[in-house]
Amino acid sequence: MKWWQIKELHADLERELRSDLELEEEEQRENGLSAEEARHAAQRAPGNVLLIKDHAREVWGWLWLEWLLKDVRYAVRGLLRSPALPSSPVIPCTWRRCDYRGFLRL
Repeated sequence: MKWWQIKELHADLERELRSDLELEEEEQRENGLSAEEARHAAQRAPGNVLLIKDHAREVWGWLWLEWLLKDVRYAVRGLLRSPALPSSPVIPCTWRRCDYRGFLRL
């Protein structure tokens, strides 16, 4: 799988899940349920659809990259909101390091 095919894979997964739900709904209607009951039963049959999608993305092998990009976006947003906050613990650490090496001793 190539990284540029991710959108196609997501579209294929959506089509496949939709097709499975439609087939399950049709089977439930053949078993004598009303249209609405059949739709609800078809949605319950496969389980949690979001978990199925997440599992498929894990199998494709790109989920770790999506998580990494989300984390980087979150960090950049936080840095843009308050740029002084990340530098506040760094400055005392560098002073302490300089002091240990004897640079700041009088």
